[in-house]
Amino acid sequence: MAYDRHLAINKPLHYIVIMNRTLCIGLVILPWIFSLSSSLIVTLFTMFLDFCGPNKVNNFFCEVCPLQSLACSDTYIINTVTTTAAAIATVLPFFIIVGLYTKIIMTVFKIKSSSGKQKAFSTCSSHLIVAMLFFMTVFTIYLTPYDSQRDKYYSLIYFLINPVVNPFIYALRNTDVRNILKKYLKFQTKLEHQTVELPMSNTTK
Repeated sequence: MAYDRHLAINKPLHYIVIMNRTLCIGLVILPWIFSLSSSLIVTLFTMFLDFCGPNKVNNFFCEVCPLQSLACSDTYIINTVTTTAAAIATVLPFFIIVGLYTKIIMTVFKIKSSSGKQKAFSTCSSHLIVAMLFFMTVFTIYLTPYDSQRDKYYSLIYFLINPVVNPFIYALRNTDVRNILKKYLKFQTKLEHQTVELPMSNTTK
């Protein structure tokens, strides 16, 4: 997505030619292959650990670091492998995204009109917010010393909160969605302030 925005802002006239079907498929498949490979390596190393003590994972779901902490055997190698795989899978994409957005920001600052700058920033803001939320939590969990209580809640953020927040972040960029939301809020405000007078009925015996 960062590369898509990079092409849209820095090479708008070449966008359709460069961002063809083959490149789109490659940008989808390659991260999947890379992620599955790194996850498979960590899983295989974890399978050879000895588990003979506690069998309750101190987390909201079966995360790899809390699972490895239950092992009775030496976990130095698997911890090193997990940290290395996490570093490659997160640091490399992070620097690629930062590099692409640095170029984007440099291009945006060259735009003279304020409306053009605002349009360019609005194009990138949603993905940038989502990416930063994801990377901050992942870096905290996998690239820092393991802390069961702290990491438990950070893992909840990227496992649950980020996917829930993503649709709202992207949807609020859409003009139609914002207009409908404004109309709905105005309608609700009008209903709250509106008073309904019911006719009084006199009953006689």
